[in-house]
Amino acid sequence: MSTNKFVGVAYWSVTTSVADWLARALDVLKPVERAGLAVLGYDCLPGGDQLSVQFGEERHQMLVADGKGRGVVRSTESAAMFVVCLVALRKALGDISVVTESQETVPTLPRQAYPLYAGTWLRVLPVAQELGLATGADFTARHNAVLSNMF
Repeated sequence: MSTNKFVGVAYWSVTTSVADWLARALDVLKPVERAGLAVLGYDCLPGGDQLSVQFGEERHQMLVADGKGRGVVRSTESAAMFVVCLVALRKALGDISVVTESQETVPTLPRQAYPLYAGTWLRVLPVAQELGLATGADFTARHNAVLSNMF
């Protein structure tokens, strides 16, 4: 039997001196909710502040108390989408690490070839686009003249 207590696809850890880090995290993730891809929730609990991100029926939660928090991203259908949210938080706010089971840091830019995203890429891509981690139709339309000359 393994002595590794890690059970999931990724692990996150927050250590911050910013008092309202989780409230700022909610603002960073708002585009995903506006696009109808997820439902966000924020609760002030006795044990700390809790942010929840729900994709369909699957809910992922982050609890941060006194500037510290950590958690496991369980293996679910929406796990990769939540990891993209965590990576967006790392890019926008800092103070959060996101690693895989093998302790490899999850890259900032999601790619279809990355094993964590490969099987659910069509669900991951819209989340990444809304969070500014991947280009979408808006980017292509806005820069069409440049892209037409390049390709």
